[in-house]
Amino acid sequence: MRTITQVALACLVGVGAVASTAGTAQAAPAAEGGSKPVKTVEKGYALSCAGQSAGISVAVDLYQNSAFGSHTGVSIETPEGEYGGGYGPEDTTLFSDGTIAADIPVRKLDDTAEPAGDAVISGAYSAAGPPKPVHEVIEDPAGHYVISKGTNTPLRTTATVNVLGRTVPLSCSTAFAFDLTVWRLSPGRG
Repeated sequence: MRTITQVALACLVGVGAVASTAGTAQAAPAAEGGSKPVKTVEKGYALSCAGQSAGISVAVDLYQNSAFGSHTGVSIETPEGEYGGGYGPEDTTLFSDGTIAADIPVRKLDDTAEPAGDAVISGAYSAAGPPKPVHEVIEDPAGHYVISKGTNTPLRTTATVNVLGRTVPLSCSTAFAFDLTVWRLSPGRG
């Protein structure tokens, strides 16, 4: 099952929100033609989970960023077919005071795109350790640079998703809060 996780996290890196490589510092390219970086302060959460129960496999991605809104994605496989859904960016709170909550509209992934209700994700989170330093330089797309500096705080999570009349417990491979200053630079443009 190819999860939305790979696509979602790649997109999040592209907007400079996910910088999970702690302690790696790379030299940023020199600005050409007087280009000035665009600076944002980004705080939020990233969560990527999966689970299986009673013949159903589910992958869920939740992302909340103070500068870029909330993004969600869900991918579901059942013996009856595949389903999915998501939204973003939206001004929706997914993480608040230790609680995780999201309602994601779901459709059948076939020629009909028939609505199939909502995936209701609920759970809790807490810090699972101290904040870890982040300093990362990413080239995305070619010739454009995203430089992130700040902290990621690992999270301990418990979560479930209610979808298609079933409750599926989730195990989260990615769960962290972030507090980053991000610079975006396009060399040669100024």
